[in-house]
Amino acid sequence: MAFLHYVPHVCLMVAIVCTIAMLAGYPAAHWIGGRLADFLSFLPKEKFQKPQPALGIPATKAVRGDLHGAVEAYEELLVDHPHEQEIYCRLLEIVMGPLHLDEYAEDVLRRGLANLKLPSEKVVLINLSESIRSGSYHPFRHFDPRQTPPEVKILPPLFRGPRPG
Repeated sequence: MAFLHYVPHVCLMVAIVCTIAMLAGYPAAHWIGGRLADFLSFLPKEKFQKPQPALGIPATKAVRGDLHGAVEAYEELLVDHPHEQEIYCRLLEIVMGPLHLDEYAEDVLRRGLANLKLPSEKVVLINLSESIRSGSYHPFRHFDPRQTPPEVKILPPLFRGPRPG
């Protein structure tokens, strides 16, 4: 029965330890989390005033063969992000590559050179357009809309050869 004398002291010590743990837990977790985030360098550290353009939607359209839909989607992105070099580059790849829209490509190049701020970004855009024009770079070569797919004739079962096995 002597242990009943120590129960209030033990409860008081447990309450004090829990209070200290709650008060120190948040700052400690924040500090440890910051150190861990610094250690894992692949996590993004930059913060943006406005969200970055969602380039995945038009890129998906382009890869699936909807080149005109991709051009429209890139143009919609340019409304909100007129200073993004990547949008102009991808747009040039489509309109100069498989679509062969030379006048439209000149307009995209002119708008890109007018809107891009850094000279290095302008050089990249000019080099891309020159490499596509010269033929050293063929973007989306497999989506040339001028090619017509070959006709596939399915023979009736009577004309098929014997099945192996």
